[in-house]
Amino acid sequence: MNICIIGMNLTSLILSKSLVNSGCFVNVFNFNKKSTNYSTRTIGISNSNVNFIKRNIISLESKQFHNIKKIRIFSENKREILKFYNKGENLFSLIEVNKFFNILNKNLKFNKSFKVRNLNEKTFKQTNFEKNFDLVINCEKNNFISKKYFNTNFKKDYNSIAYTALINHKKIKNVEAKQYFTELGPLAFLPLSPKTTSVVFSIYNNKKYEDDSLKKFVLNFKDSLNIKKFSKFQKARLNFSLSRKYYYKNILLFGDGLHQIHPLAGQGFNMTLRDLKILQDIIKDRIANGLELEELCLKDFEDQAKPKNFVFSEGINFIQDFFRIKKKFGKDKFDNIIKKIGNNKRINSFFIKVADKGISGF
Repeated sequence: MNICIIGMNLTSLILSKSLVNSGCFVNVFNFNKKSTNYSTRTIGISNSNVNFIKRNIISLESKQFHNIKKIRIFSENKREILKFYNKGENLFSLIEVNKFFNILNKNLKFNKSFKVRNLNEKTFKQTNFEKNFDLVINCEKNNFISKKYFNTNFKKDYNSIAYTALINHKKIKNVEAKQYFTELGPLAFLPLSPKTTSVVFSIYNNKKYEDDSLKKFVLNFKDSLNIKKFSKFQKARLNFSLSRKYYYKNILLFGDGLHQIHPLAGQGFNMTLRDLKILQDIIKDRIANGLELEELCLKDFEDQAKPKNFVFSEGINFIQDFFRIKKKFGKDKFDNIIKKIGNNKRINSFFIKVADKGISGF
C-alpha cells in the first residue's frame, strides 16, 4: 500500500511510523523549508496512549518520558480546589515535542519504506498525487488541500495567547503537575525532569506581555521550585477548530486539521493518538485480508472517530468556558463548588478515566 503524507511534523512522523510498521510504503511531502521551532513546547500523553505507542509504534525507554503521579488544581489565591491521584499509578507522561520528533525522525531515517520529499505546493500539485497514491493523508491545517476540500469547520476564537517556556531549577522529585486558574488565565507547571519544568500560561483577551513581566507573574506561583534559569517565552494564538469533513475521495484529513482544542487539559495530541488507533486497525485489517484501501474505509474511520472527537472537544470547551465565568459566582463560592465536585470519588474517577482513554473508555 503506497501512502502519501503531507506535512513534516510530530503527527506526520508518528503516523508514518505506524504505517511503515503495518507494511505500507510512505512518502512524506514537506512544503515548508523552515522547520517550526518547538523548543519550549511539551506534550502530555495519557497512560493508555503511552502503552499504545510502546506496543504499536516505537519501543521507547521509560526514561524518555517523565511520569506524572498527581495533578493539583489551584485558584489564584493558591487554594487547592481539585486533586487527581490514582493510587500511585501514572496519570500521564510528559515529553518535549522536539525530543519526540527527533526520536521518530532518527528511527525512520534509514527505513527503506519511508521517504521525505521537499517540494513547494506548486510542484506537488503537478505530481498527480490523487492517482499515484492509494491514500493521501493531510497533516497540515492551512495548505491548499485543507482550503480546497476541508474548509467547512466549526471554529471558535479562544481570545487567548499561550506563552510557553522551560525553567531550570534545583533538583526535586517533581512528579506533580500543577495548574493555577489566575485572573489572567490558566497557568500550568508541567514537570519534565527532576531539574526541568515546562510552563504553559494561556492568557485571556489576547494580551501581549514581555518576558520580564511574564517571569515576574510566574514567580508568584513557583511554590517549592528554586529557579535557576528561564528560557525565552514562545507564544501562539489559541483557537478551536473541528472539521465537519474527514475525507474527500482518497484524501484524509488528520491531526490538527481535524481538531484543535484548548491546551488547558493537555488532550490535543491524545485525541490524535486515539484517531491513529482507529486508522491503524482499519489499514491493518485491509492489508491482512489482501484488500485495497477504498473510500468506504475512510468513511468507516470518520464514522468511528467523528462522534467521539465532537463530544470530547465540546467537553474541553465546556471546562474552559466554566473556569472563565467564575467571576459571576464569586471566587469563594466558585472554589467551593469545584472542591465539592472533586471530592466526589465517582466524579474524580470518571475524569481520570476520560483523560486517559477519552470517550472510548465507556
